[in-house]
Amino acid sequence: MDTIVSDERPTPREEAVRIELWVPSGRRAEFTPVIERLDNIVERGLVSEYTVETWDRFVDLSGKLSPRERRARDRLASYARWAATRGERLAGLGDPEVRGIGRMGPERPTRRTPRAVMAEYENGVLAHVTACEECIGAFRGRLSELDSQGERESEQSSERVRIEW
Repeated sequence: MDTIVSDERPTPREEAVRIELWVPSGRRAEFTPVIERLDNIVERGLVSEYTVETWDRFVDLSGKLSPRERRARDRLASYARWAATRGERLAGLGDPEVRGIGRMGPERPTRRTPRAVMAEYENGVLAHVTACEECIGAFRGRLSELDSQGERESEQSSERVRIEW
């Protein structure tokens, strides 16, 4: 009979956690520290994957949208609903207003987007939204919470594992 004893046991999360990071078009480099932290928590298995998406400063609400614009509008609406169900308002989300599109484009209903948003999905369901308007400190704080949560889960399941065969 062979016996293998290990001090560590991998602790895969019971739910698949995916993160979407939405940043302003052309401004991804400003969020490099956040992206590096996301890389780290994916490597450690706390999050299964993440994507970095971009959106424009204003989202067109008129309905004549490209697939990219539609995806951004739909995500923004779901994040706003998530916040509203918790009695909050998504930081940086502007009220609907009529604005010209481009320099001389026609006026359309639009909504100002937050500077950036990090959304967490557990098993495909939106579980947490962090909006950042002025700085990336809110993202750092949330990622630290995820780190701490992962460490607690790891400590709880770090008892010795004995496999006999």
